[in-house]
Amino acid sequence: MVYGSDAMIPIEIVEPTFRSVTFDEDMNDGERRSDLDPLVEVREVAHVREYACKQRAGRKYNSKVIPRKLRAGDLVLRTVRNALTNKLTPNWDGPYRVREELGRGAFKLEEISGRAIPRTWNLANLRYYYS
Repeated sequence: MVYGSDAMIPIEIVEPTFRSVTFDEDMNDGERRSDLDPLVEVREVAHVREYACKQRAGRKYNSKVIPRKLRAGDLVLRTVRNALTNKLTPNWDGPYRVREELGRGAFKLEEISGRAIPRTWNLANLRYYYS
């Protein structure tokens, strides 16, 4: 419908086509409503499939992740955070002792001598030191 009238090609004006002859507006509205009725169900099915796909991806990821646990007193190495790095500078600094675990992978460190390191370190930036 274009501004209250049907859109027609010029040939349909001269000679009626099957579409213009068999068109029934009431039947068309009913069929459009019947097409929209299962729309909610289709969306729910898509949501269930999306959730299942995310669960599969999570299981696959978690099967490959190796959990690391550090306790107070463990010796660790930390990543070097220096702007003046080149290929000959070491990637890890330490060893340091874990002073306390703050939760969710955050740790307070101290040097071997007992002097505290001022900031917290995440487990992603620490590596266990094997002595």
